[in-house]
Parts: sequence; structure tokens; C-alpha cells
Amino acid sequence: MNEPAEPARPVAVVTGASRGLGAAMARRLAEDGWAVACLATTAERAEPICSELTAGGAAALAVGAHVQDRTAVDNALNHVEASLGPIRLMVNNAGIAQVKPFLETDADDFKNIVDVNMVGVFHGSQAAAQRMVASGVADDEAGGSIIQVGSIAGRNGFPNRVGYCGTKAAVHHMTKVMAIDLAEHNIRVNAIAPGYIRTDMIDELIDSGTVAEAPLNNRIPQKRLGSPEHIASAVSWLASTEASYVTGEVLTVDGGWVAYGHI
Repeated sequence: MNEPAEPARPVAVVTGASRGLGAAMARRLAEDGWAVACLATTAERAEPICSELTAGGAAALAVGAHVQDRTAVDNALNHVEASLGPIRLMVNNAGIAQVKPFLETDADDFKNIVDVNMVGVFHGSQAAAQRMVASGVADDEAGGSIIQVGSIAGRNGFPNRVGYCGTKAAVHHMTKVMAIDLAEHNIRVNAIAPGYIRTDMIDELIDSGTVAEAPLNNRIPQKRLGSPEHIASAVSWLASTEASYVTGEVLTVDGGWVAYGHI
């Protein structure tokens, strides 16, 4: 007797998936049963995490594109659909930061942050949503889902980070507008605002002396930095049917940092 065919795995795309938060998200989504397209600036940079996932029995694909380049994003998502199937989940995680006083911030550097953090989210979200509608995945009960990675820096002002704070605040507000516009197409759009998470970027700020770890931990009510897995868990929930009535939200995952207003 022939065994029934294994049902097709739903397809997720994670940008900035080569390390840090993106890699943790890719691992968690693979554990949840998603086929994961790991997108980095080049496919070669995404290969290590994809090899790790496939070695564990998951379906994974390494894809390369600069998110600020719409043609590259379109080509990458076309490749994903041709290789894995219709995209149901898009996680726009890729982003860059700069710590420099406002008066010394170079205009080209500022524009680059806008292009990656803000324009890149627009490209990824729109390109994915267009494909969700065209493929019909948004028509079934599960619908489509888009998740942006914002930041607590999009909710509070941080010194010497005008580009980073400004673009993350824009991503939070863009999320709300996208959620309104895409609700009729059964596509949910939400964002996650991570606090201080122990990633390479935070470690570099600590190692350079830009951020002092002990005072930072004391400022966080839970007295510790978060882990990439905390953010991956939030992505997992927002992508699940348990969150099917959640759209237009910015979920803060920060150990209480934003809530704490006492000096």
C-alpha cells in the first residue's frame, strides 16, 4: 500500500537570515514546519544556515539580494516560488545601524540606512503581498502574513542614531498602514520591536565601549539582555494561526525596557 504523500510545507522568507536574529528566526520557523528561504546579500552568505537546516531535515533555500534593490528582490522571490512554492510568510528582518552624532552624520550614510531599513521593508512587503494575492495563498483560511522587525529605537529617541531611530519608527507606522490596506486580501501585517538582544551588533557596541553592559542590564527591569530565540518565538507566534486576529500591531520584546520610565 502506498503511503500518503507528505503535505507541502508552507513557505517562509526571512531576510537578513545569515546570522543573529535572522538565523534564529529561520531555525524556529523550520522547527515549526515551514520551508524557509534564507535571504542574505548573497546566496553564499546564506548557505551555512541553510545547510544547518537541511541537515536537520528541513526544507531550506539560500537566496541572495540587496533588499533596497527592487529588481533583485523580485528575482529572489520568483526563485523562491519556483523552488519551494507559493510564499505565505515574509519576515523583513534585514537592517543596518549607525551610531554617530547628528551633526556628523554623512548624508550618504543616512540615505543608505533609509534605503535598507525603510525602502527594503517596502520592497519586501509589497513584492511578497503581490505574490500572495496572485498565487491564491491569501484566499484560504490561513491567509498570508508579513512580519517586520522594528526596534525599541522606533518607539524612543536614542542619541546619535537619527537614521536608525527614524527608519524604525517609519517601519512601525508603515506596518499599520499595510495592515489596513491588506486586510481585505486576508494578509496580516505585524511588527516586532526588539529591545537589547545579544547579537553581534550589540556585542560590537559593547566591545567598542559605545554601550556599557552593566548599566544597560540595570536599566532593563528583567536585568538581562534578551536572546535571538526570544525574538524568534515572537515571530513564530505572529506567523501562527493562534495570531489570526492580530494585525497592525507592534509587539515589543524588550524585558520591560520601554515600560520602565523611572530614573
